[in-house]
Formats: sequence, C-alpha cells, structure tokens
Amino acid sequence: MLAFIRNAVVLQILILAAVVSWVHGGTRPDLLIPTVPWLTLLVIEMALVFPQAKSTETLSEARLRVWRSLVRDPLLYMAILLTIYLSIPLFNAAGAPRFLNASGKWFIPFPPFRRLPFCVKADEQAVLLLWFVPSLFSALAARHALLKRGKRLLLEGLCWNGALLSAFGYWQLFTGAKSVYWGKQTFAYFFSTFGYPNFAGAFFTLLFLISLGLWFGHVSVGLIGPQAGNFARARDDRKFWTRHRMLFAMFFNLMGALGSLSRAAILLSVLLGVVYGIYMFIGSWQHAGTGKRTVLLTTVGLVVFIGVLSFTILAPASFKKEIVTITPESVLDRVSGAGYHPRVAWDIFRDYPLFGVGGWGYPHYQRIYMQAEDFKHFQTVGGVNVHNDFLQFLAELGGVGTGLVILTVFCLVIPAILEQIKLSKYLSQPRENESKVPHPKWLYKIPPEELGVWFGCTATVLHSLGDLPFRTSSIQIVWFCALACVSGFIPKDHHTSSLQ
Repeated sequence: MLAFIRNAVVLQILILAAVVSWVHGGTRPDLLIPTVPWLTLLVIEMALVFPQAKSTETLSEARLRVWRSLVRDPLLYMAILLTIYLSIPLFNAAGAPRFLNASGKWFIPFPPFRRLPFCVKADEQAVLLLWFVPSLFSALAARHALLKRGKRLLLEGLCWNGALLSAFGYWQLFTGAKSVYWGKQTFAYFFSTFGYPNFAGAFFTLLFLISLGLWFGHVSVGLIGPQAGNFARARDDRKFWTRHRMLFAMFFNLMGALGSLSRAAILLSVLLGVVYGIYMFIGSWQHAGTGKRTVLLTTVGLVVFIGVLSFTILAPASFKKEIVTITPESVLDRVSGAGYHPRVAWDIFRDYPLFGVGGWGYPHYQRIYMQAEDFKHFQTVGGVNVHNDFLQFLAELGGVGTGLVILTVFCLVIPAILEQIKLSKYLSQPRENESKVPHPKWLYKIPPEELGVWFGCTATVLHSLGDLPFRTSSIQIVWFCALACVSGFIPKDHHTSSLQ
C-alpha cells in the first residue's frame, strides 16, 4: 500500500499515456471520450492527494508543498486558459459552410456569438480537448507531484510503453494482420496501434531518442567524468541490467520508428541518433584509456556494419522503397509546404486572425479558399490536414489560441533551460576533477538524459513542419511530460548533489 501511494502519480500518468496510445494511437475519439476525461481527473486527484513525499516530510507536508508550487506555476494558468479557450466553441457552433448552386456562392453561417471563439461542430472541437487537457495536466502533475526519482521513473515507463507497442506492431506484421488489432478497417499502411504511419513514426522517434539518452545516462557513470548527469547516481549502476536495461527499450523504439515506414521518422531517427552517437563517442573517447578506446572503436565499427547491413541487404522491399524516396528535394518540398494547403491555411488565418475557424474547421473551409487549379490536384487521402501543425493551428485556433499553445510550451521549456544554466554556472566553478570533463565542457555538463529529451522533442517539432504529430494525444502526452521531467536529472541542491 505504501509503495502504491509513493508511486500513485507515476502509475496514473502511465495508465493515461498507455490508454491513449493503445486505443488506436489516440485517434478514436469515440473510444477515448468515455475514458480519458476520467483518467485525467484521476491524475489531478492523485497529484493533489498522493504526491511523492521527501524523506524529510510527511504526506501532509508534501501536499502543502505541491499546492504551493502549483499556484505559483504560470503553466497552471496557461493550461486553464487554454482549456477554457478550447471549451467556449463547444457552446458556439456555427455549422458547416454550404455552396449554393442557385447563386454560385458559398453560404457561411454565423455562430450564435460572433465575438467569441466558434467551431463548425461541437464534437469535432471536443477532440482538441482530448489532445491538450490530458497532456498539460499530466505535465503539471509530473512537474510538481513527482520527486526527481519519480520523474526519471515516469520517463522510463513511457519508453517501455513505446517498446511494448513496437513489439506488438511487429507481432501483427508477422501474423499477417491486415488492420490494427486484426480488425476489418482498411489502411494504406498501419503499424502497431497507429493507422497513420507518420503518427507511429513521430511517436517512436521521440521515445527512441529519449530512451537513448536514458541509456547513456546510466553507462556514462564513471565513464566520461563528473558531468551533471553523474550526480548522486545509485551505487548499483555497476550491475549490467541496471546500466543497460534502457538499451532494450531504445532498440525496440528505434525499430518502431523504422517499422512505421514514415520517411520523416526514418530520416530524423537516423540523423539525430547519429549526432547523439557522435556526442557519446567523443565524450567516451576523451575519458577512455588505450584498452577502452580499442573496445570503443570495435563497438562503433560493429554498430555501423550492422546498420549498413540492415539498411541494404537485410531491409525488406517496402523499407527500401521508402528509403530511396528520401532526397534533399523531397524533404525541402515537404517542409516548404508545396501544394495548396499552406496557402489555404494562411488565407483562412487572414480572414479569421483572432480565433480561427475552430477545431477541425480547416477541412470544412478549405474549399472556399481553393483556386480552380487546386481542384485538379485535390487531395482525397489526407486532404483534411495542412500537414503543418503550426499553420493548421493558426487556421483553426487563430492567433489567440496558437499564442496560448506557444506560451504554454514556453512555460515548460524556459524553467528547464534556466535550471540548466544555474547548474552550468555551478559546475563552471574551479573543481579538483574539472580536467576530467570532456570538451566542449559546456556540452558535457548537460545530463545525457536531458540531452536525449531535447533531441526527441526537437525531432517532433521538426516533424511537425511537414506533418501533424501534435494532433494526437499519444504523442502530445509524451512530449509535454518529457519536458516536465527534464528537471529530474538536474540536482536541485548542487552542493549536496541531491537527485531525490
């Protein structure tokens, strides 16, 4: 019972994250609406009633500490404002525009309250609440109700959930499944519980890079010197399983990113994985002796050989087919927004600059702004999205709603950056073992796990420039919680190296 109370918040967030990811990747509102709101309320309740307590405080004192820190956090008020903003259109639906054949013009109905945010359909607007509310309040719970060890445990749990989803995806492929959960719904391609490959790709790429950082955080203890990530680590990090357990989660999440056949996921996971690998190699090389350098070179050579072999001879035909289409021209074309969607989204935003046209309003309004030439290339599959999250949020949420989303992200990112700056200043003071820190020292004073989180979250943002990873709760909840858990690897009391 005591173990449950100590980890109640971690378990509840993991249950919520598991539900939205295992229920068709978070894309089935009809199945999520009956469960997700209640699970979100349970996360809030657990955070307020059963927060993790420090060894020096009682549960009542822990509650008081959490309540006080919550009311001082701008993220709480941004989450409440965004929730209110997304809820208003539920009671201010305008209906869909209609083309009148008699006049040859579009009829655009007005909402009951013209000066307030509106939507086309209330049930479509409600989907946005399923994305943002669980993610933001889970991040708040993780930031305030979890101690540093709880934040680290939550991140590991999210990575293992991704690993299980990846293994499940390959199980379906090997058993010849034609649809998610061996169902009858048809997809051009599906992987694991995701009917849209790019959702799967973004999800597994994010978790691959996070788990890569978590793994290196364990193996780097005593390897690359007294960096920030090595403060007060558990003494049993010398055990093989403790040091390398996240290697298995990392492998399965990488295989999930590749198995999704999402070109963006393949490109981002490989490129950012290689960049992080170079960071690991340089840090390890500078601190290793002659014998360890030989082992290091052998390991790198083996990994490169297996990687090249996997991408060429051993790769299935479907994977090779996607690989050959990844060219600089195709990447630039996707990011620059070729086609009519970006222009149409901008035109909608110019006409509805404050509040936009409501959640999922873009597919209802896009035909009004399309030109005659655009209809010759009308996108029948996937055409309800701009495939650029920022532009679609501008069109649907307007400047006010998109601004609230951006400010909410800043409320998560800025405190983590400021905390790291404080730690870096402390580590910049003269120390006896300063010479053991690899160069560049500013980089290797960042905890490896924190760097993995930044890599993963950056990958999702880059993916969103040419797709829509932020339009599902399964990705959002991991993304926001990962940012909230970054402080779990930064000692709060630098002088005692406390990583509680």
